Amino acid sequence: MEDGDLAKYISSFGDRLALKSFCRNGTTLQKTKMGLFEKLRVKLKKRNNAEENENENRKTKQARKPEENKKQDAEPADSSAQSAHSSNKGRKASHRKIEIGWLHCEGEQRKQIRSKQGGGTRMVPIGIGCGMDEVLQKGKRLFFPDGLSSKGHESQFNFELRDYKQNPVQEDITELKDDRATDGEKSKCGVITIDEDEADDHQDSHDDSRDDSQQDDPQCDSEQNKSERVQEEEDDVSITGIRYGTLFECALVTDIESEVTIGPGCSEIETDSDNDTEPFDFGFQPQLQLQPPITLDVSSSLHSASSLQQVMDTPPEQLLSTSTVSNDASPAQLPASTSQASLAKIINIHHGNCLNELIKEFMDPTLLTHPLIMRRILPDNSVEKGIGEGVVRDIYCSFWQEFYDRCTVGTAVKVPFIRHDFSCETWKAIARILVSGLQTCQYLPIKLALPLMEDLFHGSVCSNLLESFLQYVSIQDQDILKKALEDFSSVDPDELMEVLENYECQKMVKAETLPQILKEIAHKELVQKPRYVIDCWKEEMHGKVNIAHDDLLARYHALRPNPRRVQGLLDFQEVMTSKQREVENHLRRYLRELDEDHLGKFLRFTTGSDLISCTKIQVVFTKMSDFSRRPIGHTCGFVLEVSDSYDNFPDFRSEFNAVLDSNIWVMDIV
Repeated sequence: MEDGDLAKYISSFGDRLALKSFCRNGTTLQKTKMGLFEKLRVKLKKRNNAEENENENRKTKQARKPEENKKQDAEPADSSAQSAHSSNKGRKASHRKIEIGWLHCEGEQRKQIRSKQGGGTRMVPIGIGCGMDEVLQKGKRLFFPDGLSSKGHESQFNFELRDYKQNPVQEDITELKDDRATDGEKSKCGVITIDEDEADDHQDSHDDSRDDSQQDDPQCDSEQNKSERVQEEEDDVSITGIRYGTLFECALVTDIESEVTIGPGCSEIETDSDNDTEPFDFGFQPQLQLQPPITLDVSSSLHSASSLQQVMDTPPEQLLSTSTVSNDASPAQLPASTSQASLAKIINIHHGNCLNELIKEFMDPTLLTHPLIMRRILPDNSVEKGIGEGVVRDIYCSFWQEFYDRCTVGTAVKVPFIRHDFSCETWKAIARILVSGLQTCQYLPIKLALPLMEDLFHGSVCSNLLESFLQYVSIQDQDILKKALEDFSSVDPDELMEVLENYECQKMVKAETLPQILKEIAHKELVQKPRYVIDCWKEEMHGKVNIAHDDLLARYHALRPNPRRVQGLLDFQEVMTSKQREVENHLRRYLRELDEDHLGKFLRFTTGSDLISCTKIQVVFTKMSDFSRRPIGHTCGFVLEVSDSYDNFPDFRSEFNAVLDSNIWVMDIV
């Protein structure tokens, strides 16, 4: 069929080509009878091939018979040679292979030296009749080439030879036969080096070594096990424990560290890479006074604080209770026994979660009866290195800062608001934190409204409600209210009504009634709304804290930082260079420009608290490079380290702002 005719049925040119190719190469289908004949031919062909193979085998055997007859004729002549050959088969081998390792003794510990340290295990051929001395010499040549090794010179050690069970070898080399090995397999031994000055102690420790309680089967050193050990060496597999029975195989398994320590009397050899978490040791803080907290009576320490200057001159150690953490604790203040140390409560606080974790810890009402050890957990889940009173102040400061942000309302003055997820027990736990902060480091949350604190401690409000309310509202509302109090007609009535509606004012406001209405609103916002919180705190703080009203006012005023007071805390050395004088001026100028929030950050960086909690801050000048130059604060000792290499004030201000605005200060100085 032509292509044109085929195109009528198959339109695709490629399909037509494929069809033509199939027709040319295709074979005609065979009928069923032809298939049977074909099967018969295959069977006959197989039968013929089998007969041909049998004939060929018969001919081959017939051809080999004359050669065998000739060998039988020559057999008497070669009888002597065959007897000699048979005697060679019965003769034992003159050499054998021994696997030698190196163990080094340090005191009561035996350490197997790794291959990368010049040790490992070596296969050495040695004569059957050789003694212990020759094996030792071969071991010295292997592990002490030219008399030197990673552990020292050959002359510094005493050498011993032991079998795979660490039993001393005293006689010839035949004693090294491994009772697990079969004919043709290697034996194992070890060369032990001992420091000369520790040789006597090591000799006494020979009897302490123990055999493995589990005996391996005779196939333990099969070729499969050998290949597996070699594969482990190539893959650098890390191990955590090695039985004594595989003491000399352990060199074929590398570890993270270069040595495996073998302790006496242990059933397993633990590697140096296993660092389990140890239980907390109270001995690292001997300066902690383990005494139960006492009732804080601020009036006893501030009874003469009629003026603010007397409050500022009071030494911090007189304001702190006896349950404080001090770096300069005398021996009389140290724990009397470990039983007292066991009473201490450890509190771990994570960065960024201080509020929830501290509340959770203080849900226990008995926590105030135990000394507290607070530790900070860094974002990488490691324990902060810094310890001491500065860390405790910083944790309380961090808690109240987070409390202001998440549990209060107001601007300059804060008031707790009712949360549905805070029960009575939660508010009581916060009261315990307030008591603990007062007892340990005299921390008082002065951002809480003074009328609220007066009602908490004394049950009545004596301060100016209107003044506190103006600090409670926003700055925009504060400007409108102040302007209305000064000149009622100068205020836009709509703006004033909008401000009052935000606080649910129910009366018509006039110039004569505005002050009284604002006092009523202030009492509602500052005292009535947080009444539930006040009642919960009162119940928990009753009998634990007693602060007189005058002392409370004095503390609110004395603890609040301002540029003049913070500058008065700075204590410079008497003799300074011109460059240091210039840096002193930079620091004082920098403090004058800070607002109250940044002053609190500066105090927290240097003292651990955002309040004025000390009488002076010592400024120390240190030498620093331009790359590493930064301020360093020691919160426990109230010390500030600054560099004396600042060329101008903008550089000084920029570096201090970068530190204070970072919000994460790792205390890594113990």
